[in-house]
Amino acid sequence: MAIRKRTLLFISLLAAAALISCKKDDDESLPYLNGSLSVDFDPELPAYIAMNDQTVYKMIPKGASHPEGLEVGYRWRVTPAEETSYQTSENEDGSFEYNFGEDYKDTLCTVTVTCEAFADGYSSLSASYSTVIVCSGEKGSIQRAGYDFKGGKTEYDGIEYLTYEAPDGKTWMKQNLAYDGGESTSDPLGAPYLEADAMSDVFGRFYTWDEATGGDTGSDGAQIRGICPEGWHIPSDEEWTALANAAMKQADPEWGTGDKVLSADGYWEYEGAKISREFMAGELLTDNPKDEDYDSDINYGKEARSATFNTEVTLWNYYSSVGDPTNRSGISAIPSGYAIKTNGVWNFYGSFEYAVFWTSTSDSKDGSKAICRVIHNESPAILRDAHDKKTFAASVRCIKDK
Repeated sequence: MAIRKRTLLFISLLAAAALISCKKDDDESLPYLNGSLSVDFDPELPAYIAMNDQTVYKMIPKGASHPEGLEVGYRWRVTPAEETSYQTSENEDGSFEYNFGEDYKDTLCTVTVTCEAFADGYSSLSASYSTVIVCSGEKGSIQRAGYDFKGGKTEYDGIEYLTYEAPDGKTWMKQNLAYDGGESTSDPLGAPYLEADAMSDVFGRFYTWDEATGGDTGSDGAQIRGICPEGWHIPSDEEWTALANAAMKQADPEWGTGDKVLSADGYWEYEGAKISREFMAGELLTDNPKDEDYDSDINYGKEARSATFNTEVTLWNYYSSVGDPTNRSGISAIPSGYAIKTNGVWNFYGSFEYAVFWTSTSDSKDGSKAICRVIHNESPAILRDAHDKKTFAASVRCIKDK
């Protein structure tokens, strides 16, 4: 089963998208202004902005004109915000300046900027653009993922990663790598989701296999450090498989007996076993609920609950074939999707559907490809796919050297 290139149209949360419309005044018979209104942003408005980012965005309207050649006025509104009414621009070009970090210092949400072009006696034109405020950390965008901020940590290039002792007895990173090569790198390694820098240490970065490994094929079975910190390496497919079997052993004490075992040379699947949920970011429910959500979930007979994004979005939607995201592996996989890099251009796919991880293992049938482990929100199995080392980009986890 190969990855389907299906991009989830995630309402307006995941892209700075323009919504163009005409707004009539009370008198339905009023003529319209000419043209189609749009806005130029300086700098360009990203799909995601980090909480407390102090960038001031200048927004310049264009495309609207008066049928009689007279002046057109412009007014602006940002929602949600304390001031919900429109502010008329006093600038000659109708522009508007706004610092999202000033008004959204501690609020994770979708913010919409709306511009209206207006003139007496005419129906106005409007254009709206959205961006999402995000942040990393204990009170950040990712919640209920099974993160332990009081547990193990390792710092790498100024970013602190959560670590843990996994069921296989080894120490793994619990979050996707966000290393960009450091300040000395003129061309950053990998790319954050939708190339929005604010998402780099929320979802991690996407890397081609060549970027992740530095081209090291790990001859003679040697560990490949690649872009991992010193003392860490990119896990092989065998190491990923060992973790999967250890996680299944926790779910089923009889796992590992008879034919109840997962192999490194194929899909991780077994009749009736819900394997993918053991890797999906989430939390097992307990008999001692700590908040109202736990009470509600338990009342509905749930075994676990999914991680969320910006509190409003469930990262792993429930499917009966998959079950609740129990996350017994501890990996806390986030469905950030994958990317394709072609001629320096990044395209992103499968967000909120797939979690895709590189292994350090090359494809034995085609040396230009390497092995990925793929989690899909509708599949109880975890797939094993081979993808091009130079163009396909996936998430990277690191495992500590023994």
